[in-house]
Amino acid sequence: MPRDAQARLDRARAAMAQTGLDALLLLNSTNLVYLSGYPAVERTLARPHYLVVPRHGRPAFLVHEGRAAEARKYGWIEDVRTYRELSVAPLAELGRVFADLGLRRGRIGCELGFDQRIGIPFGEFERIRADLASARFEDASPLLWRLRMIKSPADLAALRAACRITAEALERTILAARAGTTDRAAAIAVQGHMTGAGASDPWVAIAAGRGNYDLATGVGHGQVLEPGDMVWMDAGCTVEGFRSDFGRAGVIGGPNGDQTDAQRQIWEITMEGVRMARPGVPVRDIAAHLNHRVATLGLPLTSSVSGLAGRVGHGLGLDTTEPPHVSEQDPTVLEAGMVITIEPGVATEFGMFHVEHDVVVSAEGPEVISVAPWPLRSIPT
Repeated sequence: MPRDAQARLDRARAAMAQTGLDALLLLNSTNLVYLSGYPAVERTLARPHYLVVPRHGRPAFLVHEGRAAEARKYGWIEDVRTYRELSVAPLAELGRVFADLGLRRGRIGCELGFDQRIGIPFGEFERIRADLASARFEDASPLLWRLRMIKSPADLAALRAACRITAEALERTILAARAGTTDRAAAIAVQGHMTGAGASDPWVAIAAGRGNYDLATGVGHGQVLEPGDMVWMDAGCTVEGFRSDFGRAGVIGGPNGDQTDAQRQIWEITMEGVRMARPGVPVRDIAAHLNHRVATLGLPLTSSVSGLAGRVGHGLGLDTTEPPHVSEQDPTVLEAGMVITIEPGVATEFGMFHVEHDVVVSAEGPEVISVAPWPLRSIPT
């Protein structure tokens, strides 16, 4: 078993001991990926994965028989068991797991609360609870997020690699855009660059051309690019399960004075947030400061992109967005090993201004790992 794998399981068991839980039942989720080593969430609800991690004893990984070979090859859980039926919870097989591990009367932590979801139909989860009626199912979301918010050195290495690939792809794509091409072509190109560099699950949001700068999650709809258009792209990819997320922009024919000034202002505000990202700082303090700075920018806004999002950043890891939320409502206090984004953003009639940074929180000070240049790039016509 890899060193990181054992460390993750040991931390999970220690957290269960602190909270009094006897086991975790993880259902076809990113948390299951985190604690099993399986490379991805099973996309087919007809044959989901089930992981039982007991406080004492070996974890059990229950998968459809069509995924058994992959579970044994790619995961680190030794006790792999199988079921056959499609589209229904494998009650008999799951019951045997609980009986073998002495959990039929245990306190079982599940993904029932804050920013979690169960990865099976709710009716099937209710059937599991009814079949294991002597067990007590409880929300384990605080425990799970506590495990995942603190990244190991190996986790951080994967995040840095994903950010490097994203930075290179954004730079190549923005500089290669030309008048007469489309926003959709640019979106496809940046994803191709990330895949070509060895990353997986590339994604991109694009806002390009007048009338589109408020579309922070735009997908590209065939808009033909013209001189003077800003091309802003927010993108990310996955390396060893960990995801990047940041955006950069350029202007066809080069930015004008208003665009250059707005980009500089939003970058300066972003860097104020970056410098605050230190252990012991509540994320709500960062959010309050950045929200105030955005509100007093003095630009002719068509929207406050970060204001509409309800936050000026978020955690980053196995999911593109995860806790903590850099929001005035989130009480989380930063700790070394956390990774967050800092991303105040605004839109005007002449552009989207959003220079997101991915930041590692450390005792030595914040480390920016979104290494792409922040100034607006000048795109030849």
